[in-house]
Amino acid sequence: MLRVYRVLIALGVVVALAGCEPPNPDANTPTTGRLILFVDEMYAPLIEALRDTFALRSPNARIEIHAVPARTAIEEMLRADAGMTQRRDTSATVAAVIGRRMLADEERAITEAGEQLGTYVIGYDGLVAAVATGSPMRQTTLERLRNALKSPPGYPLEIDSAIGAGTTQFLVPNQNSSTFMVVRRELLGDSNIAAPVRYFATSDSVADRAAAGEGIALLGWYRVNRDSTRLRPLLMGHNDTLGRYIRPVRVHPSTLVTGTYPLRQPIVGYTLAPNNSLANGFLTWLARSQDAQYFLVYRGLQPENVRIELVVPADGAP
Repeated sequence: MLRVYRVLIALGVVVALAGCEPPNPDANTPTTGRLILFVDEMYAPLIEALRDTFALRSPNARIEIHAVPARTAIEEMLRADAGMTQRRDTSATVAAVIGRRMLADEERAITEAGEQLGTYVIGYDGLVAAVATGSPMRQTTLERLRNALKSPPGYPLEIDSAIGAGTTQFLVPNQNSSTFMVVRRELLGDSNIAAPVRYFATSDSVADRAAAGEGIALLGWYRVNRDSTRLRPLLMGHNDTLGRYIRPVRVHPSTLVTGTYPLRQPIVGYTLAPNNSLANGFLTWLARSQDAQYFLVYRGLQPENVRIELVVPADGAP
């Protein structure tokens, strides 16, 4: 049984933070200027905290964060980038951070516009099924969850074997959210949920309704954990590719790395800005700096550029 884990930085090229700022603080460089950042509303508090740390080292960087649904973040990035290009605004750049990879039609729009996309995988969150803390449900499996999502109204939703079959509904952010698309891809083979479901504009609304006992929320673990007095993620088990049963476990950097927790939601930064810009500087810092990557570990997420070393104690060791 895995008892402890250690984190070791395995970083590639880290953004070169200049030793001294250029004379013009309005110039846009990897550490100065203005960045308009559209962030998936579920991860806005995470990116805001990291923005504040970045600002301590780069005081001439002004980063404006707009919390919006994932789909809106990409659309706003495209719209804003086009507007700035037309105005030849060199003091500001635009980027987006969302909880999924880009969709095919989004990639197509960028290709047709002749734009060069910068992509930065920052880390991974666990996708969880969460219930009110007073719920009798404690655990499920990937297979049970998938079957329940595919069951049409009128069929019992067998989520937790400890309490047997029951009738409930799912609570999910709407089609503009990152979570909705991850659920479609990872659980339903790009199909829609067939089970009783209610969709909401924000992850906060989903959390509120689940905390009130109105159903099972499908959200990123980061959002659920921020509301841990009211919400509890179900432990998740699954059958691996060899058919072996992996017992239900909680979301943790080590369970995400090893795949013993089976559902992940990527956190990815995108920009169309030039390489030598604040947009690329900040996204590179998020994806590769020791400060940002360790911060993700301490928040229970799986960073992209931190190596998790699992240590199995020797027999008789404490």
